[in-house]
Amino acid sequence: MRRSLLLLLLGIVSPVLAGAAVQQAFLIQNSGWMEPFYTDSKSLFKPLILAVFHTVTRPEDKVFVSLFNQSAGDNTSPVLVFSSGDPGGIDDIVAGLKVAKKPKSGVFTDTHFQEAITKTILDQFKGRPGIIWIFTNNKNSPNNDVGTAARNREFYELVHNEPTIASTVAFPLGMPVKGRVYQASGLMVYALAYGNEAAAALRYLIDSGRTGQVFTEQPARLKPLDRDSVRLLPQEIRNQPGTTVGLAADQRTVVLDVAASTQQPSVEILASLENLFYPYIIESADLAARFAVASSRTELAPEPSRITSLEPGARKELRVSLPIPLAQIPSVWSSTALRSLGTRFEIHGTLELELSNQRLVLSEAFRKNLNTLFPGDPISEVFSPPQAALSSLVSVPFVIRISYPLYPLFVIGLGLLMGLGLILSALLFINRPRDYQLQIDGRLQTCRLKPFRAQAVYTAGGDQVARVRRGMSKVAILNQKAGHHVEVSQST
Repeated sequence: MRRSLLLLLLGIVSPVLAGAAVQQAFLIQNSGWMEPFYTDSKSLFKPLILAVFHTVTRPEDKVFVSLFNQSAGDNTSPVLVFSSGDPGGIDDIVAGLKVAKKPKSGVFTDTHFQEAITKTILDQFKGRPGIIWIFTNNKNSPNNDVGTAARNREFYELVHNEPTIASTVAFPLGMPVKGRVYQASGLMVYALAYGNEAAAALRYLIDSGRTGQVFTEQPARLKPLDRDSVRLLPQEIRNQPGTTVGLAADQRTVVLDVAASTQQPSVEILASLENLFYPYIIESADLAARFAVASSRTELAPEPSRITSLEPGARKELRVSLPIPLAQIPSVWSSTALRSLGTRFEIHGTLELELSNQRLVLSEAFRKNLNTLFPGDPISEVFSPPQAALSSLVSVPFVIRISYPLYPLFVIGLGLLMGLGLILSALLFINRPRDYQLQIDGRLQTCRLKPFRAQAVYTAGGDQVARVRRGMSKVAILNQKAGHHVEVSQST
């Protein structure tokens, strides 16, 4: 398994195409240990498979449905029984599934998880991202020999340490069944995401509530255990009245509403820290925090700085003083602020929470449930957190919304009106006509002129002797006829 996946990592198998839909494969165990799930008339095994299939897939998805046990001699595993585009309905195919027996000997087949997963990735997914759903009684028993513990360890390594498996969750289900040979109390449904695109698709199926339509209990997270360990639930602002904090519609982004006129250097946020590591208790971890806006990063001092005994789903009070990046906030008189009047200017940042020296412990209630559903089952050890899960990082999107007052708009508007009035008054004043006293051949005559206008002047006998033109205030004599004398004596 390790060698096969390493080849995929090296790019020998073709990479996923950008924008391609994530594939889904359904691996249904039909080895001997599964006998009661197929033969008990009250078994809900097949209805469960169909419910999951119809809930998580869409008509346009590329899907594969296979039976798996263990390849041996003439027996091949896994066996593809349905894929998207095949004629016939999946319901009839699942209804006809039976427990498998080895050819010739007639005894029940054994189980090999790694073989089924490897072949699914190589032969069906062709090395592209996809989600693998596994329906199993949780017994991994290749060759039904004493090496079962080692095979379980291989499955553990696959789930927790194989880098190509980006995410794994499990749904332990109570399903008491009794067959002619065996009986069982529970069933396990695993969902393995091969590749980051598949991990995002699996997370969407869970967060959107799609899987919750079938599974009444939340999924147990097996991987990743190094991120998204906690969730920040803001409650109130302690030191700045009028400033509010809350969650955006995505229930992840923290929104801080600040008045621009306040110009506070920092706000103290009271929040709850919720453990998302179901089914693990955060037994202990050191907590650090950083706030990043644009290119600046500020170290914070959360209180408390250490988490202890935080049960899955439980919350612990957290206080953190968050600086308001004043350098990022435009002045109320800036063009940016003026364009934002009546709305909000937003600053986007990230609050990073880091849990170091992290110690995770499986919840005792979950452990007891596993022991009840799968008594004596060593593969349940897959829920033991790996030693490598010593730290986790949580990135909380943060939006600071600054509300700008409207008074700059009124001030600017009033200033514009006053300026316009002054300009109009000046224009009216400048453009008013003035009377000028002219001497024409020794005789006084009054002439009224507007700025930059010209008119003819005449003698007493009615003969035109010149033209006068006014600039802003002075008057020039133009085209004066010979033998006549015209001059400006004064203006009124």
